[in-house]
Amino acid sequence: MSLSLNREVLHCDLEFNGLASPLERFQAACSAVAMQFLPSLGGGKTALDTWARDVRLRLLSGLRAQFLALAVDPVRRPQANADLRRAAVLLLEADPHDHEIRNLLSAELGTKKSGEAVPAVAASPAPLAAGRNDVNHSTQPRIALLPPHTSKEASREGSVANALIEDLTIGLCSSRFVSVVAPYTSERIQASKDKASVLEKHNVVYALDSRRNETHLFVQLIFTPTEEVIWADRFELSPVSIASHRTTIAQAIQSQLMSRIGSHQSAVGDFSRRPEAYFLYLKGLQSLSSISLPGTRRARKYFKEALDHGNDLPEALAGMSRTLTMEWILTARGDDDLLKKAEYFADNAIKQNGGSASGFKELGVSRLFMGQIDESLAALAEAESLSPQYADVLCSHADSLIHNSDPKNAIVKIKHAISLNPISPDIYFWTAAGASYFLEEYQQALDYIGRMSSKRLAARLAAACCGMMGDIDKARVYRAKVFEDNPSFDLERWLAVVPHKEPWQTEMYREGLIRAGF
Repeated sequence: MSLSLNREVLHCDLEFNGLASPLERFQAACSAVAMQFLPSLGGGKTALDTWARDVRLRLLSGLRAQFLALAVDPVRRPQANADLRRAAVLLLEADPHDHEIRNLLSAELGTKKSGEAVPAVAASPAPLAAGRNDVNHSTQPRIALLPPHTSKEASREGSVANALIEDLTIGLCSSRFVSVVAPYTSERIQASKDKASVLEKHNVVYALDSRRNETHLFVQLIFTPTEEVIWADRFELSPVSIASHRTTIAQAIQSQLMSRIGSHQSAVGDFSRRPEAYFLYLKGLQSLSSISLPGTRRARKYFKEALDHGNDLPEALAGMSRTLTMEWILTARGDDDLLKKAEYFADNAIKQNGGSASGFKELGVSRLFMGQIDESLAALAEAESLSPQYADVLCSHADSLIHNSDPKNAIVKIKHAISLNPISPDIYFWTAAGASYFLEEYQQALDYIGRMSSKRLAARLAAACCGMMGDIDKARVYRAKVFEDNPSFDLERWLAVVPHKEPWQTEMYREGLIRAGF
């Protein structure tokens, strides 16, 4: 018995060497590398994994050889410029230290410094790096630029926004300071249902997320280890201005990105030098994703274990502080010792990295509940100046403004935080509900509570809203939930420890709770 292939009905996308045109062969080689041969394999030690990696390396080596041949061909190069740029991105994703490819790309983009020679092309291709895991991420942080549309949508709509992101990707590839994820991979990341885990899988330290509407392109630079938005902006998508100034706009965005990335190099180093601590830190963050006492204490355990690898990790120190203030809120016992410890860890986070917004954020939160409202606002203003687009900072700042008897500005700030982080955690909606309550927008407050995944957390506030609206039956239902979760809750003791700048707030909260039957 024997098997054979029917070549008339079976097409293999890797059989491109038989194509007549060198440009067609080059384009087919680019596509083969971009789509990645057997993407689900290659990570293990089996014979199949080894073979998959070997095929990918051979495809990359073949693409590199064709790239070098076309790059110095005066006849074919003008026809292949766009394809050469895309191939350079793929080759530099596989090996960011391939300076020969980088220099050729820099020369093509006109980014070489005056008088800096481009090395002659080697007669034979240099060996490719074994893979992205060999890259020194502490010196070359990895960035993925996520397009607003899939390539099919972009082609159908003629999306100039995607073209702008591609220009930016190619421009960043000429830099020696970042390792850039190729556009095809970035598109798959953008389309993923679990974007965070895919970014982690690809060792992405920075993600430039992009969204567009009819008139503007919105971009956010996210530091993925802490999910912090460190820069955001929007650009008008006027067909005339974008078509004529695409390169200029891409270079302007690139300048902003490199400036922000440069200011975060110490944070990248912290996470790259101690991957075990980083992994524990991420588990701590994950435990805090839902607000509960067991989750908060579990997060503290992970942050403490992260600090066992070195007690100078500022983000883990800030995480410790956050768990202590959350426990203070959730237990509602007014435990001053929790707040003193929270302040201690926040202070240490700032000492380790005075440029990190997280430390100042947690210092502001701990001082708020210690009754130091002015000092809280000062710390949060510093956090916001360090990271104006960090949604968690804006949320905490809004909460302090509520306690500062300024719910009007608080609602503006929390709405901004929600717009930056549309899949918002419960604490955002809880804060928005608190601001709404003190603006006497009781139904709006209940609507925000309704958007929380765990509404019981805000049962006290919901009871007060229903009490103020005269819906006593609903108010009593929420009151029962409060006592189910905290049988020892005492209204006057709680009001005595919740700080408010002006007495009217305390009285307004007391009135709502008393009407609810507390």
